[in-house]
Amino acid sequence: MNPAFSHRFTRPALAALGMVALLAVCFWPRNATDSLNVPLGVEQAAIVTYSGPPVTVMPYKWGVAVNVRIAKVTEQPGVRIYDVRYLVNRPGTFDLKDYLTAEDGGRLDGLPSFKFHGDPKLSKHLDARIQETEEMAVRVGGYYYLTLGALGVLWIAWLLLLIFYGRAKPAPPAAALPEPTLAELLRPLLAQLEAGTLDAAAKAQLEMLLLRRWREDLAIANAPMHRALDAIARDEKTRQPLRQLQHWLHHPASPVRREEIAAVIRPYTESAEVRL
Repeated sequence: MNPAFSHRFTRPALAALGMVALLAVCFWPRNATDSLNVPLGVEQAAIVTYSGPPVTVMPYKWGVAVNVRIAKVTEQPGVRIYDVRYLVNRPGTFDLKDYLTAEDGGRLDGLPSFKFHGDPKLSKHLDARIQETEEMAVRVGGYYYLTLGALGVLWIAWLLLLIFYGRAKPAPPAAALPEPTLAELLRPLLAQLEAGTLDAAAKAQLEMLLLRRWREDLAIANAPMHRALDAIARDEKTRQPLRQLQHWLHHPASPVRREEIAAVIRPYTESAEVRL
């Protein structure tokens, strides 16, 4: 063979073979078992389109390798589109469909496989990146906080001024009226008695006031009622007025006239009296 011809033939052939190999590598179909590499501890998203029964997440278990949640479900005619979020906790290869199930507990026939690989290498510098992001701060100049504090003080002062300024002072408490004396209480009863309009309630009040006056006169105001009545009935000054009063009050056909009872009451309405 001619060496020159062999040399000219070999160089184009080698170039063509190299081009064919490059195209084969670029367009060679991926194996169905290929998986996606994802970092650990970072939530990822996957869109799952499925026409079968409604899909839900498998019940959570402690220590599970992958945490899965469904962020959104979009209903379309004959199909549902699921926005699925997943977070890988440890290295390994996992299939998303293993963490999904039907809402009724049935099988999910025809659910596509979605495999991914938790790669710790991708998470190697994740903590450093998060720390760098957290260290970033926004500095606000121009005496922002000083101005904010001053505005807060002014607002509080304005509020207190609005609440308390110009408010009418509370009126002083009204002076307590003195209690009426025994004479002041007996005068209207005496007027009713003389007019013949004294009813049963007024008669009871009249008896109570007279007994009170007699107990004070005999200095037995604090004694029990039965002892006080005995003392009043034995005293020469009060014995006869008590008999007249009780006979007139408790006997409808009593011969005691109201003029006699008025004569008993009148001296107590005219004398100076200590207030009750």
